[in-house]
Parts: sequence; C-alpha cells; structure tokens
Amino acid sequence: MALFLYLHFPSLQLDNLQLSAENSQNLAIAVVDQQHQLLQLNQSAINAGLKLQMGLASAAALCPDLQLLPYQSEQQLKVLNSAAQQLYQLSGDIALDPPAGLILRLDGMLQLYSGLAPYWQALSAKLHELAYRYQYSCGATPYAAKCLAYQQAALITNDAKRLSAALHASPLTATELTAPLQQQMARLGIHTLGQLLALPPAELARRFDSQLLSYLGRLRGDYYHALEYVQPESGFSRYLELLYDISDSAVLARPLVKLLQQLEQQLSRASCQCHQLLLTLFFRDNPKLQLCIGSAQGEYKAAAWLQLCQLQLQNLTLPEPVYGLQLDVNRFAGQQRPTEGLFAQQQASMSALQLLSLLQARLGRAAVSGLTLQNQHLPEQASQRSLPLVKGYVVKGQAGLAALALRPAFLLPKPQPLTEAVTISQGPERLCPDGWQLGAQRDYYIGRNRQGQWLWLFRTASQQWFVHGWFS
Repeated sequence: MALFLYLHFPSLQLDNLQLSAENSQNLAIAVVDQQHQLLQLNQSAINAGLKLQMGLASAAALCPDLQLLPYQSEQQLKVLNSAAQQLYQLSGDIALDPPAGLILRLDGMLQLYSGLAPYWQALSAKLHELAYRYQYSCGATPYAAKCLAYQQAALITNDAKRLSAALHASPLTATELTAPLQQQMARLGIHTLGQLLALPPAELARRFDSQLLSYLGRLRGDYYHALEYVQPESGFSRYLELLYDISDSAVLARPLVKLLQQLEQQLSRASCQCHQLLLTLFFRDNPKLQLCIGSAQGEYKAAAWLQLCQLQLQNLTLPEPVYGLQLDVNRFAGQQRPTEGLFAQQQASMSALQLLSLLQARLGRAAVSGLTLQNQHLPEQASQRSLPLVKGYVVKGQAGLAALALRPAFLLPKPQPLTEAVTISQGPERLCPDGWQLGAQRDYYIGRNRQGQWLWLFRTASQQWFVHGWFS
C-alpha cells in the first residue's frame, strides 16, 4: 500500500524571519495578506488573543504593539524549497505543495529505516533543527494526508483502517472544497467526509460539477495523482530576509550563521567542500552589494567560513541598512584531508593555506602574494611577485646556492649613495655590463656599519660606492 506524509508549515515566512533576529519571540508579530487579514502569527501574538483571519482593527485593539509584515509568496516559496532540500537527506521522494506544504512518499523509505517509527524519529529530529512550526499526518493518498494534517491529526501509522476511519470523520472544513460548496453540503445535512463519500457517484455527478468528483477520486486514490519530486541541488543558494534592517556590518554575522550552518549540512551530506562563497547584501534604495569570500584550502565547516566572512564584514562600510542576505556556492569539491608528519613533535594550529585565506580575507587578495626566483643575474630582476605558496624557479648547483646566500632580504628600489663608514667582510662579486640591462660594471660586497647593520654594497668602475640592500 502507498503511504504518504504531509507536512504543513502554517507560519513559514514568519518563522523563517524570526531565525534572523534574537529575542524576537518577545514581540507580537503578524503577517498580513492583501485583504489586511492576519495570515500568520507568532506565539506572542497568539498569547495576546489574536486569531487568524482577524482584521487589523480588531487586532490593533487587542494588541497595540503588534508588528505587521506583508505576506510575500515568492519568499515563502524559496523557504519551502529550502526546507525540502534540507529534508532530502532523509527522504528521497519529496514534492512541493505551495504555499506551505510538503508531500513525502514513505513506502519506499520504510525498508531503509526498518519501519515507520525509526523513520519518523529521524525526520522529526531534522524538523526540530529547522525550527519551523508544522502540522503533520500520514495518509493513503496525498490529498488524504493533507486533509488530516490540516486537522492536526498527527497520525504516524500505516494502518489502513485507522487512516480510513480518521479520514471519514474529517469535517468538510478540513478539505479543499470551496466555501460555497461546503455551505451547500451543510444545507443537505452533510458535514463530514464519510457522509459525502457514502453518496453514490452518479448522484454527485448529476447535482455537482466535475471538480467535486475529481477531488473525491484523488482523495480515495481512484485517480492517479502525479507528483513532481524535488531534485538535490548541484550547488547552494539560500536567501534570508531579516526581521529588521541592520546597519552595522559586524552584526550581519549573526544571521549569516544560519545560512552557513545550512551550507555545512549540505556539504557534509555530500562529503564535499567549497573554495568560494558569494555573499549578497540587499538594500532598499541602493544596488545590492556582492562580496566574494575565498578559501585557498577549501572548507566545509560553518565556523571556518564565518571567521573568513567576519574579516571582510568588519571593515565594510554599508551605504544603508541591510534587509536581506543571500549566500551562493556554484561549485562543490571533494573533501581532502591534509596529511601530517607521523613523527612530528608539534602540530600546527592551522595549515599554510588556512593562514593564506585569513590574510586574503583581512587584507584583500591583491595585498598577499608570494616571491619566486628568476633566472636573471641582475639583482633587480632576480625575483618577482607571484601567486602565494607557488614554488618558483630554483637555482641548481652549489655555486647557485652560494650566490643566493649572498642576496639580502631587503632590496632598495633604487641604489643609494654610501654616506657612512663600513667594514667590508666579503666580496667582491662582479657583475659585468651586458648592454641592455646593466650599463656599467658593478663589484658587490657585504659590509657592516658602526650600528651593526649588514649592508649589500657595490662599487662602480669610477670608484663610486652605493647601498643596494640590507640583510635581515
């Protein structure tokens, strides 16, 4: 027998908004539709006596401090899809039922979890992590599970008789029948689904339109109900609208943690990591701002990515308060564990690539570079800036290594005339003119001044002395 589970999230948009703000449970908040009726309520608003479908005038009289938010169907659909992606690791067949429902087919998962009870235990633990309020019930068909879930039946069973009895006892107000049709049924003395299903289909077809028969057929499972199951995302994209605008860039790290934790769960589930995040900040009157945060080594943990994001956010000047965040990752990579020495006495707290990522996040990518040797005898061209941690040209042979040992750590951009007394300790090393790089002969020496500093000097053919660098 086919078995379905319906999850209904009655306050999905509001619950998602409250994830981005601390201490928001103390505020009475409601989401209103275009008819200015209360559509979603948080617990504080419910405690104040507010009811769904209540008008704004009555709501303001009961709760003068009520905070109102407009209903956004597109935003709620994104949150619903995000919830489906997070539940996908536990259930392979999940279909969206907008605006606030998920349909899960269970008969293919019971063998994997060795029964319905272990499956529900794992799924309910994941739903607790999502922190969204939800109503649920099993059913033999998607429509039956949805009808029972809207009544908060909370039936987790595959007993066909029990599910059928609960469905037949359901009031018509829990169905998807239109309000005029429910009133017409009430005038006929029909108040439950059992009474309606007991009527002959021919009589129903004669008195009512085909939509009623179609709904009852799908409710019983007489007609095939095609479901479009969601597929796992190849990347990661999450949007989080803030409950209130944030003007301090450092405070943005708090709601960002929620998105990074969702990213970590998806990366961990796929045994992957990522090397780059795209963080988008949304403003009301200014164009959106995109920040590219990279990790040279690749990370999957939320704590590591949060540290890199905070380094960029703390020096960021916002043109105006931020009302929304979006986190995107286009490409995943397989996790690679760094190898460590078996007999190493000390273990480094971070790898070289992790240190590089922190420096780039704090100073910017252009400010961090490496230094590689070039096959040039002229000192000004013997080294150049390169990508960090990239091995460059290495001079081979003992003579080449000896020559490298005589090069200073600090080379002046332009040689300066020698203006103090020095004591020569080593040299000379002659560089002859080549006609296109070095115009005159130079004899290089290593000397020490009276302050104890080691200088790299050269003398020209005209006996003029210059300082070209300093040894560390």
